[in-house]
Amino acid sequence: MLTIVALLSIRDAEAFAQFERQAMTIMAAHGGNLETAFRPSSTDLKQTPRVDEVHVLKFPDLDAFERYKKDGRLKSLEALREQAICATTVYVSAEEDRYPGPQ
Repeated sequence: MLTIVALLSIRDAEAFAQFERQAMTIMAAHGGNLETAFRPSSTDLKQTPRVDEVHVLKFPDLDAFERYKKDGRLKSLEALREQAICATTVYVSAEEDRYPGPQ
């Protein structure tokens, strides 16, 4: 299972909601799932760019994620995405660490 964390800076909330609804449908077609989304309450005022929303996504594997990103339906939403989001930082898991719990 591939885990992806996306940090998003939102330009237009209404356009963002429209984009997200459509992108989630396309993501599901590639086995992807939005595990959680939240708006952080950061105390780091030096954060650049600002992070308005954090998404944790799951895909079966890297190939499924790459197919999602190349999907023509997603590409057709590029103008809406540009209207909605001003910056995105994406972290893709390479290998999952398991730390031991309390003894």
